[in-house]
Amino acid sequence: MNDNRISSKQNNEVSHNLETKICNKCGRALPTNSFRLMDNKVSAPYYLGQCKECEYKSQRKYIESKQQIKINDNVEILIHRKYKEIKPERILDLSATKILPLGTDEQFVKLMDYKDYWISNYGRMIRRVNGQTVLLTGSYDKYGVLRYTATKNNFYNGKWNDKSENIYAPKVVVETFIVNSDIENNIYIWHGGFNKEDNYFRNLYPLNQEQYRIVKQNFMKNGDDSEAFIVNVMNDIRYKPDNWSKPEQTPTMCGVGYWGSDDVDCKSESYIKWHDMMNRCYNDKFHERQPQYKGHAVGEEWHNYCNFKIWYEKNKYGIESLDLDKDILFKGNTIYSSETCCLVPHFINTLFLSCKKNRGDLPLGVHRDKESGKYRAELNCFGKVIKLGTFNDSVAAFEKYKEYKEKFIKDMAERSKDKIPYKVYRAMMEWKIEIDD
Repeated sequence: MNDNRISSKQNNEVSHNLETKICNKCGRALPTNSFRLMDNKVSAPYYLGQCKECEYKSQRKYIESKQQIKINDNVEILIHRKYKEIKPERILDLSATKILPLGTDEQFVKLMDYKDYWISNYGRMIRRVNGQTVLLTGSYDKYGVLRYTATKNNFYNGKWNDKSENIYAPKVVVETFIVNSDIENNIYIWHGGFNKEDNYFRNLYPLNQEQYRIVKQNFMKNGDDSEAFIVNVMNDIRYKPDNWSKPEQTPTMCGVGYWGSDDVDCKSESYIKWHDMMNRCYNDKFHERQPQYKGHAVGEEWHNYCNFKIWYEKNKYGIESLDLDKDILFKGNTIYSSETCCLVPHFINTLFLSCKKNRGDLPLGVHRDKESGKYRAELNCFGKVIKLGTFNDSVAAFEKYKEYKEKFIKDMAERSKDKIPYKVYRAMMEWKIEIDD
C-alpha cells in the first residue's frame, strides 16, 4: 500500500498501521500525527509529504518574502524634507516669560486660528491668560499621543464663535513647521524611533497609510528609520496613493504650480482662486500690468493645488464672495501660504489698498491741490471721498489721514466682529498706517 494514500475501503479512516512517515523535506521519520491530514472529499484522505514543522517554516518564508522591503536605489527624489519659514511676528519672546526652552532652537509659534496659543517645535504649548504665559501640561490619549485642550475660532450658524477642542501635538507641530506635499493623504505621523513621546519637529514625518506601514515594518525588523530611508519611501511610486500619477506632479502652472490629482475641476471657486494667485506671483505678462506683484511668491505647500483646495474649503465661510488676502495678518507680507493668508469680504479687503500705482510720491491719503499748492487729506470710503482737511505740508496731511483711517478700520472691525475670523479682527484692531506705506 502506498503510505501517502489511505484506502477508501477503510471508510476514510486513517490506518493505525502507519505509525511513522518520512518527511520529504527534512528526511526525518516522524509519527503520522506530525503530518497534516488532507481530506478533499473527492479522493481518499492522505497525509502531506512534508511534516507540519517544515510546512510552517515554508509558509513563514513565503510570507516574509512577500513582506520584505526592497529598497529601490533608482527612485527619483521629487519630494525632499523641508521645513516652513516662520514669520518673526508669530514667534513668542521667551525672555519676557519664566519658561525655559528645552533646547537652544526651541521656539513657540503663534497658532493663527486659536486665541492666544503658541506651539513649540518640541510639541510644548503655551497659553496667555490675563497677560501671563502659562505652559500647558496636556494629556495622553489611549494610543500615547500628546494632546491639549485649546479654544479655537470657528464659523457656526452664520457667526464666528469660540469653541474648546482637543488638538494633538504631533499634528499641530507638523502643520506649523513641516512642509507637507500631500495634505489629503499624508495624515499619519511617524515619530523617530517610534517614540510617540518625542514631538520634536525634526523627528516627525507626515506619511500616507502605506508609507507609514512600510517605515514601521522596516524599523521593527531592522531598526532603521533614518531620514534617507523615509525620504526614499516617500518618493517610491509603489507606496503612493492609487490615484497618484507623475504627470499631475509636473509644474505646468507658470512653471511652478501643479494639480496634484487627475480629478480637478478647473471651474471651481477654489481652482480659480489658486489660478489667479499663481498668475499674480509668476506670470511675467501679469507683472507688466501689475508690477507691484513682482517679487511675490506662493509657499511650497500651495504649489500643489490639492493642498490649496483643502485649506480654501476649510476656511471659507458665509454666503458672499470672499477675497484671498496675504497682508492683512502680516503687513507687507509677500508670501501666499496657509499661515499668512485669510479670506475676507471684499469691503474689508478694500480698506487696506495702498494705491501706490496712482498716487505718485505722496504719502497714502494725501493729494496736492495744484491751484493752492497745499495738501489735502482724503479718505476714499467704498467709492465715496471724505475730505479731512487742507494742510501746508504733506506730513501734516498724512498724520490727519492716519488718525482718521486707523479709527475707521477699528470701527469697521467692531461692526464686523462676529462676521470675520478673530485673527482678522485682531489684525484690524492693531493696524498701524505708516508714512512709507
